[in-house]
Amino acid sequence: MGFVRPRTKTLLLVFLILIAYIAAFGVRLYARGYTLFFRDYLRWLVTPRLPAASPTHVFLLFVDHFEPDYDAARVARWSQRYRALAARHRDSVGRPPQHTFFYPAEQTEPEILSQLQALTQAGLGEVELHFHHDFDTADTLRPQLEHGIAEMQRYGFLLTDHGETRFGFIHGNWGLDNADGPWLCGVNEELKLLKDLGCYADFTFPSVYDYAQPPVVNRIYTARDDARPKSYADVWPLTDLDRSDSLMIFEGPLVFAPSFSVKHLFFDLEDGNIHASVPASARRADSWIRANVHVAERPDWVFIKLFAHGVSTAGDEDAVLGEAFDRTLSYLERHYNDGRRYRLRYITAREGYNLARAAAFGATGDPDTYLETPIGPYVAARVAARGAPSCVVRAAD
Repeated sequence: MGFVRPRTKTLLLVFLILIAYIAAFGVRLYARGYTLFFRDYLRWLVTPRLPAASPTHVFLLFVDHFEPDYDAARVARWSQRYRALAARHRDSVGRPPQHTFFYPAEQTEPEILSQLQALTQAGLGEVELHFHHDFDTADTLRPQLEHGIAEMQRYGFLLTDHGETRFGFIHGNWGLDNADGPWLCGVNEELKLLKDLGCYADFTFPSVYDYAQPPVVNRIYTARDDARPKSYADVWPLTDLDRSDSLMIFEGPLVFAPSFSVKHLFFDLEDGNIHASVPASARRADSWIRANVHVAERPDWVFIKLFAHGVSTAGDEDAVLGEAFDRTLSYLERHYNDGRRYRLRYITAREGYNLARAAAFGATGDPDTYLETPIGPYVAARVAARGAPSCVVRAAD
């Protein structure tokens, strides 16, 4: 009666291992904060992919939390390495990689801003707004942002050729819309304030391991501001963008990818973060594509938004300028740029907004048609820093 067949023992062992794995995975979900988005991740995982027209247009934008801590010499070295990297790569129309420098407005340093403007004039990217603040209200934050915007506009940043103040935004320490409490923000109406000042989109997320992480993944959507913290938790269609209280939330990839890591329970979480401990790779690039971040109306326009703190440490610098990222760009250019199935384009954050908006409002034909509208090029691309005009801050109409 007590005899158990070997096959039954094996099945029982497999069952116990499976139960143990599920329990461990559940603990990991909770401990790492994955429960914030896992429900929507399952929705994303089982959502059928609609067939896209060929070629699929792959748009790569790199949003860098560029925080040199006033070190102009570090930025000069960084710029030299970036120019060398960019010279080795081209997309489907011969354009080099585009780096979007989200520069902390509370760290304005003339020599650094001049160097970033030189990179902009060389056609290697654009500068947008990054900002760290705490224990603010809308009334105390507004003048701080206005001052930072005015300082950056002296170099032609955040100012279009039409004289409009427009900018993309990344919140310091992920604390957008008071999501993580007053010690990292304090302003429940931050989205509306940003919109009033000329912001067109937020590029902060994903922010895994942090409560600020939205409950939705792999999306480009509209958030409507309200009196609560973390207003962007609610998803609205991109056709609502013209409301005065609405802002585009432009997320990057967030996918679980199989791995050999026992520590990670054989699944790595890919979030598009380029850093020394997890360098860029061909395998990661495939995951970026698999995330399939797009606007529903144009499934053939796929956006890869990568991020980094690319100048904060020597390791961060090497992660975005060294051999690993160099090889990954080459891989993308070989495997996702054949002209038949895929067409690779390097774009800036501003151009990403223009394309996503165009897709939502029924864009047809060649996406390059929409790169410069409705947000046009910035003055920085054509005005030398020394001769930059005094610019009056004027929010978009």
